[in-house]
Amino acid sequence: MKIDITPKFIDEAATPLAKSVGKTLDSLWSLVFGGFDFYVEKVNTKRTHSLQLFKEELEKKVSSIPEENLVEPPLHIIGPTIEASKFYFESDELRSMFSNLIAASIDSETINKTHPAFVDCIKQLSPLDAKNLRLFKNKSSFLPIAKYKLLKEDGSGVTVQDNVFLSNEEVQNIDLNSASLTNLSRLGLVQITYDTSLTDINAYAQFDNEPIFKDLKYTYEKGEHRKFQNLSIFDKVQLKKGIIELTPFGSNFIDICI
Repeated sequence: MKIDITPKFIDEAATPLAKSVGKTLDSLWSLVFGGFDFYVEKVNTKRTHSLQLFKEELEKKVSSIPEENLVEPPLHIIGPTIEASKFYFESDELRSMFSNLIAASIDSETINKTHPAFVDCIKQLSPLDAKNLRLFKNKSSFLPIAKYKLLKEDGSGVTVQDNVFLSNEEVQNIDLNSASLTNLSRLGLVQITYDTSLTDINAYAQFDNEPIFKDLKYTYEKGEHRKFQNLSIFDKVQLKKGIIELTPFGSNFIDICI
């Protein structure tokens, strides 16, 4: 099944500026995806369907921009965005980010918040990263994070589990979420600190019931740790509370791409 690869970004009744913007998008789309539909069709139907969804999603977002807000998109943003999207449109989360960034780059109300680095950020996000980042849009700019530590009497110790993040109700694997939040921090989208914690006393309640921490706490409360050489040198388990918050760069990224 061959799809119509040329998006109708701007209708025939549009103003000259709108037509110019539409022509720019149309040309870039054809340049990047001109023969790509034949490739994905040969690979599998799912990719062809995903490309069609990307086209429709982008058309919908562009057509929703008031004509008086349309501006010619900066090529250093719109070009790399469309080019990079070619390899990521199968992911619902990443496809949505790319279409949002493209639409924002031709809207006078959002163009000042767009940044060329957003393209590389999206390219380096996993679908889980995107879902975790969306939590900051839906919940709060500050979310709880914690680490599990084993301490000696003098206060020294080791970290057993780092960057434990439980706010994602859909994915509760702490190792996957830890890696995800570490990546978001590496990209400069969030900042993780253990120098302070949230004042809400209920914000960290879920960590007490997390299986790994619950087992550790039980082991030390019952004295079972003395049976294990690697645990017996430590005197207690600690839940070190922290905060993960959006950076200004991350806040703009969410406003534009999510």
